[in-house]
Amino acid sequence: MRKLKILNTVAIGIPLFIAFLGIFDDGMLVFALISTMATGFIQVIVGIILWFKELKNSFIISYLVGVILFFVGISITNSDGFWIMPPILCIYLSLLVYTQKN
Repeated sequence: MRKLKILNTVAIGIPLFIAFLGIFDDGMLVFALISTMATGFIQVIVGIILWFKELKNSFIISYLVGVILFFVGISITNSDGFWIMPPILCIYLSLLVYTQKN
């Protein structure tokens, strides 16, 4: 569990660190936005690993359902309303990871 916490912290820290570099070079802000995709990918991997560790945990299952709904929603509709889901899913998974017992 400790490794998952570190991985999640690194995933969240990557875009924040690159955005901080945007103070010195405005072009880094574009890279910070692009790196959020890597954060999402890493967090989905963390969610899947958590799910394999605790198959019956309804909180982890609801996170994975949220991820599936997000991708299905953006592929079916052109609605801008789905783009609020990634930050919510990021916060939700972080809460799950940091509140899990070792």
